[in-house]
Amino acid sequence: MTNEEAQRIMDANDLEPFIMILHKRGRSGLAEEVLDTFARLADSFVKWDNLSKCYFKTKMYDKAITQGEAALVNAPTPQSAYIMRQNLINIYNHNNNPEKALLYIDINQSIVNNVDLELERSYALFLSNRKKEAQRILEEQLASRKDMTEEQKTKIEFNLGTYRLYEDKFQEGMRRFLLEGSKLKLWATHSIFARDKELDMPLWEGAPGVKNLVVYAEAGIGDEIINIRFMNHLKERGVHAVWYEPVEELKRLNDPRPGLVELFQKNGVEVITSLDQASHLKGAMWTYSMRLPIYLNLAYEDLWHGPYLKPCEEHRAKWGKVGALEGKRRIGLRWRGSPLYDQDLHRSYPLKQLRDAMSERGCLDGNSFVSLQRDDGTQETGDFEGLLDLSSELSSIEDTFAVISQLDLVITSCTSIAHMAASQGKEVWILVPISAYYTWCHSSEQTPWYGPNVRLFRQERPRAWDEPIAKLADALKEWLPR
Repeated sequence: MTNEEAQRIMDANDLEPFIMILHKRGRSGLAEEVLDTFARLADSFVKWDNLSKCYFKTKMYDKAITQGEAALVNAPTPQSAYIMRQNLINIYNHNNNPEKALLYIDINQSIVNNVDLELERSYALFLSNRKKEAQRILEEQLASRKDMTEEQKTKIEFNLGTYRLYEDKFQEGMRRFLLEGSKLKLWATHSIFARDKELDMPLWEGAPGVKNLVVYAEAGIGDEIINIRFMNHLKERGVHAVWYEPVEELKRLNDPRPGLVELFQKNGVEVITSLDQASHLKGAMWTYSMRLPIYLNLAYEDLWHGPYLKPCEEHRAKWGKVGALEGKRRIGLRWRGSPLYDQDLHRSYPLKQLRDAMSERGCLDGNSFVSLQRDDGTQETGDFEGLLDLSSELSSIEDTFAVISQLDLVITSCTSIAHMAASQGKEVWILVPISAYYTWCHSSEQTPWYGPNVRLFRQERPRAWDEPIAKLADALKEWLPR
């Protein structure tokens, strides 16, 4: 495409529909090239604004900020400047830069103070680890505002669910987080709350007497591993439950999960991949997998009763070379998750920083380190001399699961690896971001979801991993044999 052709398209059309088609079809690299071409030609508020929105929706937040700031500087009216700051507040929060978001919130609140700005302020304070202030804003808004929409009330209730979990109010927190959050459809893909159609059978919400139940697997791989445990709870209550893995839907969304169905089946879970396979279940009902602890009315002490998943012997044998590694301890490392996850920027930490902290404390010598990283982030393996890189060999979830089973310790960011290891009862240390996932939202540094083998090292400042990595390296020095 020539510059002249790009300029004509840019002058005539909104880029967003075209860019989103590329993004949804897994062509994010091409989408970025197209946007970068148009960015070189941008010369007006409208174009910079449009580019900022496109970069934001494709999760290229740094570039969204660059274009948004250019639009703000060239805003033709005070009203357009106000709206652009509002957009930038959202982008800065997504980019884990709450300090800049708070600056623009102050400016806009001096002009018009509304509920949406208060919600953004609360979120920016939360990301700054000023959680009590953030919670107070939400509670004050809920108690005092009379002009809120139902959607705004739902957002507040949803966010308050997180704070109730931090207060160890498990049922109240889960109900607000999941049930209120489901009304918002916060994710547009196959994920926790994006359910636009219901299954062709009655929805089960905890009523007694259910005999046959289809459990609809939700969200990511980690979420499935978290919630597959509740199939045992259902069995103990006399419910015949089957796990519904919507394989074809996942393929359409470019989210294959090779080996996950097989892993569950080999652990005794009945899995179906099409609703036709449930036609023999007389009077069957269905429910969402993530809501099972709510509908089963569980407390924190009901969540963990020991390991509930293990690899098959065939895969363990395949990865015998990991178990045969020399050294005092075999330690697996994961430092990044999928960049497609909205919060990945918040949870990823630099591998080199962890390596340097370990080296300073003499934790490297005599131990074997194994990379559990795949795809994005593997370029960092060169920052850790002696790290065994298995990224080209981990072709399925069963492979990763079997490798983990032969390790003494797994150190990871908040990804599915944490749940793969913890579900096996392995020793797991997790570097938890300020914006923590709901399973880590509680008052303890250990987690009731997985028992005493899992330790949490919590981030204290946005974008900074110094404190938790230092604490982890100190703990590792104590944990390793002398």
